Amino acid sequence: MKKVIFLAVFFSTCFYVQVHAQELKSEFLFDLEISLSPPQIIGPVLTGTRLIFPFKDGFVKSDKINGKILDCSGEWGLIVDSTTFKMDVRATIKTDDGALIYITYSGYNYASAQKSALIRVGKGNELSPSEYYFRSIPVFETSSPKYAWLNHTVAIGVGRFPAPGKIIYRIYAIK
Repeated sequence: MKKVIFLAVFFSTCFYVQVHAQELKSEFLFDLEISLSPPQIIGPVLTGTRLIFPFKDGFVKSDKINGKILDCSGEWGLIVDSTTFKMDVRATIKTDDGALIYITYSGYNYASAQKSALIRVGKGNELSPSEYYFRSIPVFETSSPKYAWLNHTVAIGVGRFPAPGKIIYRIYAIK
């Protein structure tokens, strides 16, 4: 009987520790603001409707990272259905101190069919961010020693549409 009680206490302690080890915390990394060029409409493909949005310009801003988005960047998005847009972004950040950081992210913009239609015609700024789901999962690559910590940082971006042709993300590191 003592062995059973010991095992029960042992396993409950292990479970208790694992529950607390899974707690997530976040820390603000930077704001990412992007100006979009008009989309190149590829049209219907096997998985939805493909749109390519070249980036006109953009910048990142925070107390950790400041810089601009280079013009080789863009979004290869997919309208999955009347409510869902799937992101596929590749961009290069050139920091104010000259480092290059490659950022890729996927994610989703989801809203009711009516609100998604507004977003698609460039009127997302007429909606409150609480009226749509707009999340991304950025991944970073850099050879800069100063920013090497980004190479192993899990991040989440929370997006919004501040004006026609503009997107702003708040990017958070998950701790």
